[in-house]
Amino acid sequence: MINRIRTMKVSGIRMSRIRRTFDLDPRRALGRARGCLLSAFLAFVLGYAGGALAYPPLDLLIDEADALRTSDPKRVDALLGQMDGMLNRATSEQIGRIRLLRVHRSITSGKSALAISELQQVLENSPDTRTRFAAASMLANTYAVQRQFEDALRALDAMLPLADGMEDRDLKHRGLMVAAIVYNQVGEYSLALRHADAVAGDQPSERTACAIAGVTLEAQNGLGRSFDDTLALEGVRQCDGEPIIAAFVRWHLASQMERQGRVSDASTLLSEHLEEVEATGYPFIIAQYHAMLAELALKAGDQRAARFHSEEALAISNEAMSAEAVVKAHHVQYLLSLEDGNMAAALSAYRLYAEAERAHFNDVKSREMAYQVVRHQSLQQAQQIELLHQKNQLLELQKRVTEQRAQNWLLLALVLIAGMTSVGYWAYKTKRLQVRLKRMTETDALTGICNRQHFSERAAAALVQCARDAEPAVLVMFDLDHFKQVNDRFGHAAGDWALQRVAEAVRPLCRDVDAFGRLGGEEFALFLPGLDTTAAIRLAGDAQARFGAIDAGAAGYAFRIAASFGVASVDSAGYSLAALMRQADQAMYAAKRGGRRQVRVFDAAMEADASTTTPAPIDLLRSALRGDAAEPAASQSSDPAAQRAIA
Repeated sequence: MINRIRTMKVSGIRMSRIRRTFDLDPRRALGRARGCLLSAFLAFVLGYAGGALAYPPLDLLIDEADALRTSDPKRVDALLGQMDGMLNRATSEQIGRIRLLRVHRSITSGKSALAISELQQVLENSPDTRTRFAAASMLANTYAVQRQFEDALRALDAMLPLADGMEDRDLKHRGLMVAAIVYNQVGEYSLALRHADAVAGDQPSERTACAIAGVTLEAQNGLGRSFDDTLALEGVRQCDGEPIIAAFVRWHLASQMERQGRVSDASTLLSEHLEEVEATGYPFIIAQYHAMLAELALKAGDQRAARFHSEEALAISNEAMSAEAVVKAHHVQYLLSLEDGNMAAALSAYRLYAEAERAHFNDVKSREMAYQVVRHQSLQQAQQIELLHQKNQLLELQKRVTEQRAQNWLLLALVLIAGMTSVGYWAYKTKRLQVRLKRMTETDALTGICNRQHFSERAAAALVQCARDAEPAVLVMFDLDHFKQVNDRFGHAAGDWALQRVAEAVRPLCRDVDAFGRLGGEEFALFLPGLDTTAAIRLAGDAQARFGAIDAGAAGYAFRIAASFGVASVDSAGYSLAALMRQADQAMYAAKRGGRRQVRVFDAAMEADASTTTPAPIDLLRSALRGDAAEPAASQSSDPAAQRAIA
C-alpha cells in the first residue's frame, strides 16, 4: 500500500512534493495553513475569464482546459497540444491564458522554479491588469507551496491593490482566496477569515465555496474557535469533485472532535474516508490522516491500530514532507514503547520525536516572522511611494505653471531664493544657538573661563595624552584668601568683581594647551601639561604678583586680593586627575594653615597631616586674633598704605 501511495499519480500527474509544518498547540496546529491545500487550490488562480474573442473554437478549448486543470490533467495536456497548432491565430489575451495554463502544469509537474520565473515575467511585462492579477495570485500561491513565505506575501502586496478593479468576479474570488490561504500559512487567521468572508458574501461559485469551507475551518481552528459539525459537512458537500480539499475539511472537523474529546467520532470520520484520501495520491494529507488515526487509536487503547497508522505515516514522511505528521507519529511510537516496557526503543523514539518537534517549532516561528518582516518592508515601501508621489505632484505642478505662464519662472525663482534664504538664515541661527549652548555648558558664566565639568574633561583628556607620551604635568589649585569677608562687607557685587579680575589676571599666563577653570566659589585650578613643579611655582608666583597689582580702589572698593596656592605633580599622584586634585587641594590648605598668600607643593607629610590633624577651635581663634581676617579700609581714604591686604 505504501509503495502504491508513493508512486501514485492523480490522473497521470505526479503531485508536487510540498513541504509543510504545523504548530502542535491545539489552538494553532490545526489552524496552520496546509501546504497541500495551497497546491490543491492553485487551480483557482487560473480562472481567468476572457472577453469577446476572435476565435471561439480556441476559446472553447481554453475554457475546457481551465475547467479540467485539476480533475483531468491528461485531458488538459491533450488540449494544450491542440492549442499549439492554433497559436498563430490566437489573440494576445488567449496567448496569456494559455501561458498561465502551462505555468500551472509546470507547478503540478514539480517544475516550480520554472513556473516562478515565468510568472515573474508576466507580472512585470504584461500591460493587462487582469493578467497581472492572475499571475500575482498564482505566484503568491506557488511561493507559499515552496515555503518562501516572504516572497508570497510580497506577491500578495502586488495583487491585492488590483482586486477592487477586477470586474471578473470569479478571478477576483480566486485571488482573495489565495490571500486567505497564505495568511493562514503565516498564522494571520483573522486576515484569512476577513478575505474568506468577503468572498462568501459575494455569490461565490460552488468550487470557490468549497475552498472557503476549507480556509474558514482552518482559520477557526487556528483561532481556537469551535464550529458546528454541519458547517464542515456542508463544506464537504460543496467540495464534490474536489477530493483533496474535501479531505482537508474532514481533517479539520476531526481535529475539532479530538480537541472536544470525541475520539470515537473523529476516528470513525477519518477511517471511513481513508481509502478515498489514499486514492488522491497526496502524500501530505495521507500522512496527516494516518498520524491522527494513530493518536486516536492510542487514546482508544488500540495499540495495534496505533502502531500500524504511525508506521504508515512515517513510511511516507519524506515524500509527504509533513513535520506535524512526523512529530505525531514519533510521539505515538514513543508512548507505545513505554507501554511495552521497551526503554531502549522508547529512548530512540523520543529522540526522533524531540528532533522533529524542534524543527517543527523553528519552522512555525520563521513563518510567523516572515509576515512581520514583510509588513515592515511594506510600510517602508508605502512611505517611499508616498514621498515619490508628492515629489511627482510638485514636478507636475511646476510643469503646468511653466507651460501656462512663462513669467511664473521669475516668481518660482523668487520663492526658491526666499526659501533658501530662510533655510540658510535659520541654519545660521540654529548653529549660533548650538555654539552658544555649548559655550554655556562649558563656561563659567561669571568669569568666562571653564566651569568645573569642562575643566575636568579637558584636564582628563590632556592627562591621558601626557601618560601616553610619558610627559610631566602639574595641577595648580588656588583659593582666594578671606573671600567671604569681601562678600560680607562689600557685597556680592564686589565679590563678583574680584573673581572676574582674578580670572583676567591668570588667563594671560596660560598656554593654549593649559586648562584654567573655576571649581566653585572662590576656588580655581590650572592644569599644566608638559610642565614640572618648578614651572608651576613660578606661574603661581606670577599670578600672585598680578593679584597684588589689582587696584580695587578704582572700582570703589578698599581691599587687596591674595590667594593660597597648592601644587601637585604626576610624580607623586600618577596620571590620575582625582589624585592630582586631591593632592593639590591638600597642598592649598597647607598653604592656608601656614599663613596664606603662599605656594605649597604637595609632599607625603601633607597627606598624613590631612588624615590625622584637625584644627582646634582655639587655633582658629588665635588665627583671627593675629589679624588674618580682612578689614575694610576707611571709606574716604585713597592712600594704598591705608588699605588692608586680604591676607
